[in-house]
Amino acid sequence: MNPRTYTGGLDRFRLAAALLVAAIHTSPLTCVSEEADFFLTRILARVAVPFFLMVTGQFVLPRILEPGARSGRRLLRYLVRTGGLYLTCTLLYLPLGIYAGHYKELTVSKVTRMLVWDGPFYHLWYFPACMLGMLLLYLMSRRLSLRSLTRVCIVLYVLGLSGDSYYGLARYVPPLRGLCDLGFHIWSYTRNGLFLTPLFLLMGAHISGPQPKTRAQATDHMQNRPLTPRPGAAPGTLALAAGLTLSLGGMTGEAFLLRHLDSLRHDSMYLLLVPTMYCLYSLLLRVDSSPCPRLRRISALVYILHPAVIVAVRLCARLPHLLPLMEQSLLHYLAVCLLSLASAWLLTSLRDMISNHRKHFS
Repeated sequence: MNPRTYTGGLDRFRLAAALLVAAIHTSPLTCVSEEADFFLTRILARVAVPFFLMVTGQFVLPRILEPGARSGRRLLRYLVRTGGLYLTCTLLYLPLGIYAGHYKELTVSKVTRMLVWDGPFYHLWYFPACMLGMLLLYLMSRRLSLRSLTRVCIVLYVLGLSGDSYYGLARYVPPLRGLCDLGFHIWSYTRNGLFLTPLFLLMGAHISGPQPKTRAQATDHMQNRPLTPRPGAAPGTLALAAGLTLSLGGMTGEAFLLRHLDSLRHDSMYLLLVPTMYCLYSLLLRVDSSPCPRLRRISALVYILHPAVIVAVRLCARLPHLLPLMEQSLLHYLAVCLLSLASAWLLTSLRDMISNHRKHFS
């Protein structure tokens, strides 16, 4: 990207994104008004997951899309690493899932749906979605140019819209509604690794630097065929800020209109979420700030730990003098955030202490 890009802005927004995910799961503004909470949790907070996907797309996807045998090995390493984290989180939340009754009357198909699409706990769907999206992009890149790959991802996202925020309107297109209903026998939501993930992974790789060259493009180059044209100069900062304001305002109107029309089956995917994320991520890449690796780890831990903290806060709130934590949604949210941040800070500090101890005696 031109002008120069930085990663410090991404590191700092990671924490904001993790806290926005916690807001989705606690609805902090219900004590203020239903509309205010809808805006915070069902519109503004919906930038969080696409942001995380775009970060992964920026730092992981380009090397996986590169032609050659090494890209397959890089993909395998990513899948093993992410799968290991997914397994760890699954084991961590297994007792809570049993306590909440999530695993009653399990069948092979239900276990498959849970592990591949929905996640064993409500926030863990992100890990299989990343893995599936990355695998899908890798396989398609073996045969498609970057332009064709982008078109396929856009089509998948639009199909996902019809099973998410536009589900109510999809009933006016019977074949599309029938396709959505058929898919819901396999997955619970279309915000998964097939429909939501690929586009934002690809956007992260595209926005942050030179366009990755797929294997199909490398073959075309050897055969003296023209490659996909490179884009022109990146928009200026003021243009991106104006674009973010307009697209976020438009997404707000889109969400409230779809809510009014009773079209929302879920609310993770909006049409204007795509330009909103393009402008937001591009602006974050221009924040002149130094990288903060520890903040990355804290943000990841807040994302992973906050559902367990929610359960802990709810249990503690049963005590008479802590009852306002449950009666006031904003207090409940603040308690969850503070305890999640404290837990993440403590774990990262402990990790750093152990690392420094090993270096001292090595």
